[in-house]
Amino acid sequence: MTDATAPLRRPRWMTIYWVAVGPMFAIAAYLGLVASPRDVNQGDLIRIMYAHVSVAWIGFVAVGLTALFGALYLWRGKRGDDVRSAASAEMGLLFSALTIVGGMTYSKPTLNTFWTWDAKLTLTAIMVALMVGYFVVRGLIDDPVRRGRVSAVVAIVAAASLPFNYLAAEWFRTLHPAKSVALDGSGVTMDGTMLGVLLFTTVVAGLIYLGFMLERVRLGRIEAELEEARTRGAVRTVAPEGVVRV
Repeated sequence: MTDATAPLRRPRWMTIYWVAVGPMFAIAAYLGLVASPRDVNQGDLIRIMYAHVSVAWIGFVAVGLTALFGALYLWRGKRGDDVRSAASAEMGLLFSALTIVGGMTYSKPTLNTFWTWDAKLTLTAIMVALMVGYFVVRGLIDDPVRRGRVSAVVAIVAAASLPFNYLAAEWFRTLHPAKSVALDGSGVTMDGTMLGVLLFTTVVAGLIYLGFMLERVRLGRIEAELEEARTRGAVRTVAPEGVVRV
């Protein structure tokens, strides 16, 4: 006898994945809150950096992948690409919002303000607004094909802001501190122990993103199948003459 609920169950490997990530998250928290040395100028306040920077980097990756999967959907028209784009968008919005919260938490005691409309913060806020708009679009459009296409364009526009956001602290006057780790390889000004902790917390943040992404893709595929089944059922209830059969 076939179990109709089997497709809804989380795969065992996914449960094992979360069991493995849990201790890594605990280790990252210990390293950032306890083991990492205090900063000579900012003291323990520097510990906020480990969470703030890691979620910011992974948020950038999530928004970029949202646009990538959206572009693939525009090119190939496969529903799976739209499902992956929407799943990554949820994580992109979450991590970007956490980036703003972390930045405000760090900014108040160091710069004496929660918010200022400088270039980097403004670009981050615009990116979050675009990701919110991504889901507004998805909620307003019923046709799955048009919904996927329009939301893909929104995702691409959001991703286009990423290079400007990354370089804003160098291009414009901003309260945001200069980068201690230059991804272009030009140099690292951070203490080696702090850098190691930051890289580890970033890896953990990436694993959390990946886990939620896989979870959401699984559920998104089920939702897509149910939506297609409802659409097929609605078509079958209509007679050739256009009269709905009761």
